[in-house]
Amino acid sequence: MILRRLVLLTACAAVVSAQDRIVFSRVFPGSVPESFEASVDREGRVIYTEPDEEPVEFQLDGKETAQRFDQAEALDFFAGNLASDRKKVASSGSKVLRYEADGGVKGEAAFDYSEDEVVRDLAGWFVKLAETQQHLFELERVVRFDRLGINQTLILLENAFEHERIIAPERFVPILTKITLQKNVVHIARARAAGLLERIAARKS
Repeated sequence: MILRRLVLLTACAAVVSAQDRIVFSRVFPGSVPESFEASVDREGRVIYTEPDEEPVEFQLDGKETAQRFDQAEALDFFAGNLASDRKKVASSGSKVLRYEADGGVKGEAAFDYSEDEVVRDLAGWFVKLAETQQHLFELERVVRFDRLGINQTLILLENAFEHERIIAPERFVPILTKITLQKNVVHIARARAAGLLERIAARKS
């Protein structure tokens, strides 16, 4: 019975490890961050990594996940060339899109700029994911070490919301809630955090 259970657990682990994944990486000196990699699997599990930092893992909703995999399928799982032939294009960093399935690589393409709108949208989504993580990192930092900087950080976060640059905004709920409850934080920052919580709730509904 124990042996059978171990076999089943091993089989389940193999299925999880073989889960289809879209992986995106970018190297862009001078940007913040200068390099990162992010992946999303069909269950919506996202793993985000930067050099010298612990990986961050979170969950996407089903609609968002399905949209990304529909895009990957429309792009033949990155099996072809995604790069533009145009020579005079401002660089936005070296990018790689990779599709992993059955424990191997089904397709991989490197590019800086693409003429394909679907490629640009998918790459842009991953870039927004990285920007979102930077906002979360910074908000967590100022809450711990720089209370006077909280309001300005929230202003920047508000601006990102208004320009639809935030992915999975519900991830901000715990830290925003914490800000609203801290009496040693200035009132305007607590009110701004409460306003952002209302916007996140409204978007979810």
